[in-house]
Amino acid sequence: MSFGFLGIQFGWGLQMANMSPIYKYLGASDAQIPMLWLAAPLTGFIVQPIIGAMSDRTWGPLGRRRPYFLVGAILSSLALIAMPNCSTLWMAAGLLWILDASINVSMEPFRAFVADKLPEEQRGTGFAMQSFFIGVGAVVAGMLPYILKNWFHVSSETSVGNTIPLNVKISFYAGAAAFFGAVLWTIFSTKEYPPENLEEFRRKKMASAGLAHFAAEIFSALREMPGTMKRLALVQFFTWLALFCMWIYFSPTVGSVVFGGATLGVRDESVGKQLDRPEGRFFLAESAGIVNAYEARKSVIAKNIPLRPWYYGLLQMFGLKPAELDPSESITQAELAGLIEAHVGDSHEATADELKTPLVRNLAAILLKYSISKSDLKNATATAEEFNRDLIAARTFQRGAEWAGVCYAVKDAMTFLAAFGLMAAARKFDRRHIHGICLALGGLGLLAVGFIHGEENKNLLLIALALGGVAWASILSMPYAILAGALPAERMGVYMGIFNFFIVLPEILAALTFGPLVKNYLGGNLIYAVMAGGVFMLLAAALTQWVKESPATQAG
Repeated sequence: MSFGFLGIQFGWGLQMANMSPIYKYLGASDAQIPMLWLAAPLTGFIVQPIIGAMSDRTWGPLGRRRPYFLVGAILSSLALIAMPNCSTLWMAAGLLWILDASINVSMEPFRAFVADKLPEEQRGTGFAMQSFFIGVGAVVAGMLPYILKNWFHVSSETSVGNTIPLNVKISFYAGAAAFFGAVLWTIFSTKEYPPENLEEFRRKKMASAGLAHFAAEIFSALREMPGTMKRLALVQFFTWLALFCMWIYFSPTVGSVVFGGATLGVRDESVGKQLDRPEGRFFLAESAGIVNAYEARKSVIAKNIPLRPWYYGLLQMFGLKPAELDPSESITQAELAGLIEAHVGDSHEATADELKTPLVRNLAAILLKYSISKSDLKNATATAEEFNRDLIAARTFQRGAEWAGVCYAVKDAMTFLAAFGLMAAARKFDRRHIHGICLALGGLGLLAVGFIHGEENKNLLLIALALGGVAWASILSMPYAILAGALPAERMGVYMGIFNFFIVLPEILAALTFGPLVKNYLGGNLIYAVMAGGVFMLLAAALTQWVKESPATQAG
């Protein structure tokens, strides 16, 4: 019954590890990224309680919860296919909105599905089993771009034809297949039990149809919220504030701060506006011609590089083999200068897509700066030097983003392993104390990221995120196991949806405020935002001990 979570987490894992880098590839500034993530929490805030209430009142050929699994899987798979083909920031943000809504349609009924089918004494194990499958799916999702590049030689470079790297694109396509396949397995390999009195259930469903009744039901449930849920809500608030700091900022932090890279594009807004004027379009067209020649040269080099077996990439990951040179790394600065001199003034008819590509715009800004033209090539060497520096920074950022995916995979592998321990611990120890210890470990891991600098120390990030994996295993299971025992069975779906309010509210708060905070108060240094997540998670760990599980205290 939990296997579908493998597919759901494949979708989540790709989104968490890659959306911030995708926004950066499409030209987003660090201050814009939190706002571009706003779609995710807003969608959950609206969709999850409605879907939860609807699934409480559904019964049909596929049962109560499984129709929502199927609809969500179809829509999510389509969104995953479309996401890496975005050409603009707002297209990517809109597709993230659709993807999040679709994943939520599948995910929230899965929580209630386990609570529906298992007795109280098995729910801790049931939710821990969800953590197990979430860990498996997320490990593969986080590793996939790295594996495709280093094991199967799929390009990770942006180009005129691929603003988003090809290895990221293929990862999303694989995620669509995994999501759909895993959810279908759960749908066809499980069954749901009908209500004890089906006729009475249908009469109540008819009497409670309509959006007005759903709204009334949600507000009624909020008023009558059990005391255990109120206390858990505060824990969830600070926990998910911490997680959102990690999801938004960890990947770009690794690429830009730890590894010291930067994405391609025009960083000066005034220069960007100048390029879009008639006089700037000349330099864009010049740049497009040079970039096409540069990519043709890369293709020639790539054909002459012997392919090594896939396991070479595995050995490289563990530091047992040196990294392979990318074809672009074989093009020297002197060769770049020669390409610029040879192809400035080519009668290249640039397409609209070429004119928007960060690679083309990056070089165009440099050509504009040095006023390079066919009749004036005296600054070709300086242009090549600056362009080469930007290309190196872009490759470094990409390596960092890929390594962040590996770190997420290690986090989720630890989630996979910790799930077994949580299954055993939940039967013997107080679940509040288990959850508090796990959150504290995760908080320390996020704080540790702030003390790791340089690509040579990248393996320390694996340890930091592994601690986060222990916390993540508990976050995915312990609060729901504690909560399920405090909720009335007939309102399980709506309360699970309402519980999501206290996940999305901190995410909305972070999306609206963290961009200005990082820019104006943290000196633009993204690593401090990740460390702030550690502080929030430690606070959540302390608040966990305030939660009460005994039936006598559930009402207040």
